[in-house]
Amino acid sequence: MVAILSGIALLLFGLVCLLALFKPHWTLVLIFTLFAFEQLLESFIGFLARKSWMINVTTAGITGIAIIISLIMGKRPLKGFMNLNSVLIFSLYIFATFGVLYSPSREAGMYFLESGAPYFVLFVLMLPALISGGEQVSKMTVPFLFVGLIILTLILISPRTLFYGTRFFIDMSYTKGSNERGNPLALGELGGTMMIIAMLMEPERKNIFVALLRVAALLVGLSVSFFVGSRGQLVFSVFAAVLCYPIAHEIKDIKQFFIRTFSAGFVVLLVAFVAKTFLLGSESTERFSSESLTEGIYSRMYFITEMMSAWGGNPANYIQGLGTGAFNAIVPHGEDGFLYPHNLVVEILTHHGLIGFSLMSLIFLITALHGFRLINFGVQGLVNRGVVAIILAMTLYVTMISLKQGSFMLYPLPFYMFMVVSKLYSRTVSDIALEEWSDADSSYLEYEGYGDEDSYAQTA
Repeated sequence: MVAILSGIALLLFGLVCLLALFKPHWTLVLIFTLFAFEQLLESFIGFLARKSWMINVTTAGITGIAIIISLIMGKRPLKGFMNLNSVLIFSLYIFATFGVLYSPSREAGMYFLESGAPYFVLFVLMLPALISGGEQVSKMTVPFLFVGLIILTLILISPRTLFYGTRFFIDMSYTKGSNERGNPLALGELGGTMMIIAMLMEPERKNIFVALLRVAALLVGLSVSFFVGSRGQLVFSVFAAVLCYPIAHEIKDIKQFFIRTFSAGFVVLLVAFVAKTFLLGSESTERFSSESLTEGIYSRMYFITEMMSAWGGNPANYIQGLGTGAFNAIVPHGEDGFLYPHNLVVEILTHHGLIGFSLMSLIFLITALHGFRLINFGVQGLVNRGVVAIILAMTLYVTMISLKQGSFMLYPLPFYMFMVVSKLYSRTVSDIALEEWSDADSSYLEYEGYGDEDSYAQTA
C-alpha cells in the first residue's frame, strides 16, 4: 500500500509541477499546498526526506520560470508590486535582520534568518508577483481544491499517519529515523484554506463535479483540521469564510437571498454533522476540551507576560527592542530548540521595539484600507468580488493564525498575504485610471473635428 500511495503522491507532484510551468494559477496551487505536500512525500520517500530542500528548490525554480514566462507574454507581473505597503514590509524585515547584532541570543537570531530566508524569497518576493490580477486566483480555486483533496485524503488513509497524544501526525520515523513527526499545523492550515475557498468561490462553470468537489473539500478540510487538533485553524477559517461570505456572493433579488441563505445554512449543518458523526469519538476531541483550551491559553500567556516583562524592564531597549531571537535567552523552554513568543504583535514589539511596532501598525492599517477599497471596487463591479472575498478571507485567516503560533522570521505569516492585497489594489487602481484615461482620450478624438469645422465656417 505504501508503494501505491507514494507513487500516486509523486505522480501528482510531478503533474502539478509540469502544469505550473505553463499556467500561473497552477503555480499558486503548488505554493499553497507546499507544506502538506512536502510532508506527504517525505513520509514515503527516504531520498526526499534526507534532501527535503529539493522540494523547496523545485517549487521556487518553477515559480521563477512562471514569472519569467509572464514577463515574456507581456502580463507585467511586477506591476503594482512596489507600493507603500511593500516598502514598509521590506523595511520591517531589514530592521529585524539587523536585530541579530544586538540580540542576547545571536545563535537563535541567525537560525531564524537562515531558516526563514528561503520562505521569504518564495512567499514575499515570488508569490505576489504571480498574481497579475484576479484571474489567476479565480482559475486557481478548482485545481486547488482538487489537489488539496487528494493530498489530505492520502494523508488520512496513509499507514504513515498516527495519533500521538491528542494530535494526528504524519510519522516521519520510517524515512528520517528517530521519533520524528511532521508538523500538524501545516495540515490544519491547508484544511482551513480549503474550507475558505470552497465556501467563497464562484466557479466559472457550475456543474455537478464542482459542487461535489466543494462539499468534499469542506468535509475533508474540516476533518483534518479537527483530527490534527489545530483549534485556531478550524475556528479562524470558519470565522473568516462566514465574515467574507456577503462579499463573495451578491444578493440581487429575494430568490437569490434564499439560495444564499440556504447555502450558508447548509455549511453550518455540514460542520455540525461531521463533528457529531465522525469526529467526536476521536482522540482529537480532547484538544477541544475546556482543560486543553485553558492549558493552551496559559502557555501562550506565559510566553507573552515573560517577554513583555523583559522588554518593559529594559527602557534602553524600548526603541529598538531586545533583538531577533531574544526569546531564547529570556524564557525557559526546556529542550524544545529555538522558540518564539507565538504571537506576532508581542514578538515584534519586544524583539524589535517601538520602531518595529510602528512599522507593523502602519502595515496593518494600510492593508485594512486597501482591503476595504477592494471591497468597494468589487461591489461596483470593477474587480471580481469573489476573488476579493477569497483573498481577504485568507488574509484574515493567516493574520489570526499569526497571533497564536509561529514566527514571522521563520515563515512570513501574514505579510505575504498583505503583499497580495496591496498589489491587487495597486493594479486595480492603475487599471481603472488607465481605462478612464482611454475613455477620455476617445471622447476627445470623437469631438476633435468639430472645432475645425467651426473655424472653417467662420473663415468662409
